Amino acid sequence: MLFLMNDWVMQFESQALVGDLMGLNTREISLSQVLVLGQELFAEDPELHLRQPLQARRLAALAMTKQPEINALLFKPPHQGCNPRDVTVRYCAVGFDMLAQLLSLQESQRSAGWANKEVWNKLGNRTQA
Repeated sequence: MLFLMNDWVMQFESQALVGDLMGLNTREISLSQVLVLGQELFAEDPELHLRQPLQARRLAALAMTKQPEINALLFKPPHQGCNPRDVTVRYCAVGFDMLAQLLSLQESQRSAGWANKEVWNKLGNRTQA
């Protein structure tokens, strides 16, 4: 399974999702609450997806349990330590072919700027929260 978190493609097995969410009662959590949690986490650490990949994967897993077609999340804080409400949130469904291509570029170039160009910039200023 592939998931784009900000500018980084994460790869994990669907079995891992079950392990990531063990012990959580996800039925009572809404997608809006998952996004607020993401805003709080990224306000604290704008590079969470790179520095704490397990936590980022759990956030992705939570989002997918609430809306399975989501396979891309963007949390864009203006600066570290900002108010979580100031963190811009976007989410979308990206085609598997595009995610696979982004993963291949990520593995060969070790750079992520192209993810912004190919996914988030094409969405324009539309945001979801």
